[in-house]
Amino acid sequence: MLIPRFSLTQTSTQLLITIRCPYVKFSSSSNEENNGIEIDLPSPNEFYFACKPYYLHLYLPGRVIDKDASNYKYDIDTSSFCFTYEKETKNEQFENLDMLTTLLNKKAKVSSNKIEEIDNDLTNEEEDEEDEEEDEDEPLWNQMRQLEIDDQPKENLISSYSYGFNHQYKDLFTTFDSEYCLIFDNQSPDTLPTSSIRSCRLEQEQTDFNSEHYLADKYELNDEAIFDYKLILEDQLDEQDRDDLKNLKYKQLFIDDQISIYLGLIDLLYAFVYDQRITQGEPCCESSWNIHKLSSTLSWFDTFTDLPSVLIACCRRTLIYPLIRSFKLAKKCLLDVIEIFSMGKSTILQCLLQMRRLFLDEEHRYLLNTLYLNDYCLWIQTECQTKWLDSLVEAMKHTIEYELDEDNLELNFEEKHFSWKVTLHEISDTDDDDDCSSSSDKKNC
Repeated sequence: MLIPRFSLTQTSTQLLITIRCPYVKFSSSSNEENNGIEIDLPSPNEFYFACKPYYLHLYLPGRVIDKDASNYKYDIDTSSFCFTYEKETKNEQFENLDMLTTLLNKKAKVSSNKIEEIDNDLTNEEEDEEDEEEDEDEPLWNQMRQLEIDDQPKENLISSYSYGFNHQYKDLFTTFDSEYCLIFDNQSPDTLPTSSIRSCRLEQEQTDFNSEHYLADKYELNDEAIFDYKLILEDQLDEQDRDDLKNLKYKQLFIDDQISIYLGLIDLLYAFVYDQRITQGEPCCESSWNIHKLSSTLSWFDTFTDLPSVLIACCRRTLIYPLIRSFKLAKKCLLDVIEIFSMGKSTILQCLLQMRRLFLDEEHRYLLNTLYLNDYCLWIQTECQTKWLDSLVEAMKHTIEYELDEDNLELNFEEKHFSWKVTLHEISDTDDDDDCSSSSDKKNC
């Protein structure tokens, strides 16, 4: 049986379910009234549909009234069934209607212990008025981060050689040819200790930094179209996104460290928006390389524990690897990430799905979907909390404005600037000598 393409919309009083079935086979042999179509509401928050060769079972985010489950409309032009149900509670807003993976799977308790502990701690603190007033002034992101730090065990529970989303993989590359590792900057993921990844990455970046390329783009880049480009973002999934989500494999996520997951999301989206600006919203054959190379998460399997470190990593790699290396452009991309966060989980999910499709057709890079993007697409729908995203937006704005500049990137800019100025001065002197030489030759003639 096939899962059909479907969408859910709502009004203040109704829930509308649209199911596209272009290859439907109507039959009256088994059921004259329904033409082989089975429709049922097993419970107020479940919907069941079957019509050969399609089958759909949805777990609704709210309760509806089963007045007449068999009442529907069929649009011949679009080959779609349309079902309309009254909400049990009028004016109730059903959340996450675009999170198709969760609609297809029975809701399970997959929230991490960290988030639950935060909620419990905040509830206990409300008993004390002074603590409550202090918490109101403190951003939720700071509360979350502090609680994560306080609860961090002394012994690192993460495997010494693990990588991927939530560090759930190890020894994966031992089953592949050695050439698979060559596309990663971390070419020994199964033997390089997790604790050494950061230092190795920084050392390699310092070696790869080309001061001439950086300074040329800093003072000579005049492509205003890149800086003026406006991201094309939608607040709803398109048909390709919906097809990808309905085929996304569902599993429970047991996350030990939510902080690193949120920070890794910044790293991924930053690489994505950089490519969007460079290609003006039209990905090219180099797009998968751009995203892979700019992201420390994807290229080194690095993880982050604080906000400044991920922002610095994004900017450093922008000034080292891609074609256009501009700190001004890097800050523009960080503001783009803030915009995506502000638009909500559906927009974030769209960006992740676009990246996933780019890697899907790439030799070897398709592994990045298994290691990170598939689980990120699932995490956005099941565990990611809007209040943490909103709080992270405020923290990013403050850090970018007051704490992030080129000196934080530790790329020896002062020495490079001085060397570059000396080189320009020598070139200028050489040109002056050549001019004098040519003029004196003319006089002798």
